[in-house]
Amino acid sequence: MNDRVGCREMELLCRHRATLDTAHGWKWLGQAERWRELARREAASHYARHPGPMAMGPNTVEGDCRNGEGNVANRLKAAVRR
Repeated sequence: MNDRVGCREMELLCRHRATLDTAHGWKWLGQAERWRELARREAASHYARHPGPMAMGPNTVEGDCRNGEGNVANRLKAAVRR
């Protein structure tokens, strides 16, 4: 099971328990916040390991835009010069 899902389930369980046990509701709400924070940390660590496609930088499918290789206009100018 996914750790984030397990943490969210425990958070919901604690919140439900807080509504049933009003005498100790403060304790269960505190536990729910603890599980929520654990889920948030788990999600943050997941995205730190897998930053996603936007973290790749300014490179495009056509080439690197930083030095002009991927620019269509630059490639056309180079082809005309040949």
